Amino acid sequence: MRWTRLFFATYKDVPNDAVVVSHQLLHRAGFIIKSGVGLFSYSPLMMRVISKTETIIREELNKADCLEIAMPVVTPAGLWQESGRWDDMGPLMLRFSDRADRQLCISPTNEEAVVDYFRTLAKSYKQLPCNLYQINTKFRDEIRPRFGLMRAREFSMKDGYSFHANKDCLDNTYDKMFEAYTAIFKRIGLNFISVEADGGDMAGAGAKTHEFQVIADSGEDDVVVCQEEGYASNREAAVTKRPALLFNRGTDLLKKVETPDKKSIEAVSDFLKIEAHHCLKAYVYVLTQNLTKNNQTSFVMALCLGDDTFNELKLKKHITGSLTPATDDELKNAGFIQGFMGPVHCPKNTLIIVDNEVDEQALYCCGANEIDAHFMFMSLSRDCAGAYIKADIRLSKEGDVSMHGGQIDFKRGIEVGHIFQLGDKYTKSLRASVLDENGKEIYPLMGCYGIGVGRTIASAIEQKHDDKGIVWPKAIAPFEVLIIIMSMKDDLLVTAAEELYLSLKEQSIDVAMDDREVSAGVKFKDADLIGIPFQIIIGKTYKEEAKFECVVRETGDKYKLNKDELLGRLRV
Repeated sequence: MRWTRLFFATYKDVPNDAVVVSHQLLHRAGFIIKSGVGLFSYSPLMMRVISKTETIIREELNKADCLEIAMPVVTPAGLWQESGRWDDMGPLMLRFSDRADRQLCISPTNEEAVVDYFRTLAKSYKQLPCNLYQINTKFRDEIRPRFGLMRAREFSMKDGYSFHANKDCLDNTYDKMFEAYTAIFKRIGLNFISVEADGGDMAGAGAKTHEFQVIADSGEDDVVVCQEEGYASNREAAVTKRPALLFNRGTDLLKKVETPDKKSIEAVSDFLKIEAHHCLKAYVYVLTQNLTKNNQTSFVMALCLGDDTFNELKLKKHITGSLTPATDDELKNAGFIQGFMGPVHCPKNTLIIVDNEVDEQALYCCGANEIDAHFMFMSLSRDCAGAYIKADIRLSKEGDVSMHGGQIDFKRGIEVGHIFQLGDKYTKSLRASVLDENGKEIYPLMGCYGIGVGRTIASAIEQKHDDKGIVWPKAIAPFEVLIIIMSMKDDLLVTAAEELYLSLKEQSIDVAMDDREVSAGVKFKDADLIGIPFQIIIGKTYKEEAKFECVVRETGDKYKLNKDELLGRLRV
């Protein structure tokens, strides 16, 4: 492709809202043009990158026996109402009505649509397993779209869904999809890790779920890694422990002390001259699914060490029902005293869950459930015997070790792919059943597999760039080779460039040629900014030695090669 026919432009200035490198460079190098808040147009260069990325995705998914379909971007409200998510999606979902006053939405995700497709065709277990995917446009009305393609409102996503008669079949396909995703990101050329993750409301309890995280300083996610054990997890799902701590294991009896207006762990520990991990931090939630025979409101109190951070996602895995943080009025009406809550003499109908790092035999300071009062020397095993359960409900932090004592490192990651097991949540809610071998109606189990195409491309730039511009991985670069003609007025150079250009195309090497009537300096700056892997310079060296200069964008290495040597190197 000739530069003068590519119909794009490069820029010196950076948009005010471009705070990450990928957003800045994609704009400056002419790959994207902002259309609105969180909305972008893609240039011909960008479309070439997208096409190559999608080709890799399709090839690897096809190897894994996935079937490509296409579902509408606009979906009817009825499907979402069947699943119960029409209201649950909230303002993220862009809703509207057509001329017949039918309610519709721009799909933020496609579980409902794919189950509707499946239930129309599937009748028997003999049609399972079935693994469907699409690469399609999504829209989520993010309250604060940011970071360019990393969190845009309209974006391209590969979403896939599998259907299975039993858990063993689902597990087998899940493993195949894990391997396919690994192959996809390796082929693209990313430095990534797969981490254990939390499936949130999408995955059921005990379901497998993994994120594929690209390691980059600009990443939004904290990733916990133990190199020696090969363990990796996102921070929300990570299971780690603290190094051995010294606790008070004395025989002192429970003692109430005055702590006037001391409501925080910091204030209490400073006032009583004790370390924060000798205190217990309490959080109270309302259990919205009633668990009491007398139709009374139930509460959950979560306890962790004073210098730990509570992990709400982990807590929810141990609860049947929906939890919401208790409001000030709900706490007051139930008898909880904000800032002075603890497990001793707490209101009835309260389930107490204690983090595993809390030593049941040790003595702690905790709220006394009275204004301006705390208990000293509170022992769970002695003072709350039988009134609590133990669970991992803390957030991993710096200084932790693995469960086997290995060193833990924290890295920043960009989530580019997520796979998880959905169970039968959507097949049940949308009545998508099939008959098993005995003629009995069953609801297939589902797996879900997503890749953010734009995020993947942006993450490649976050990993590979320098002060000159983008350094594309060869597999998804808009072109593999850029021919730079030092002077368009020199017939010898132009003729040599044209001949090389045609030779490379005949060899199926993806090549562009800078045929602009501009200075060599401008061409070099633009070439580095756009980041094409190999630059072939036709200038002084060619005139004097009949050789081409080859510059490797990533390393800056330079070679003088004749035509045969050049073709041999580029074909590798």
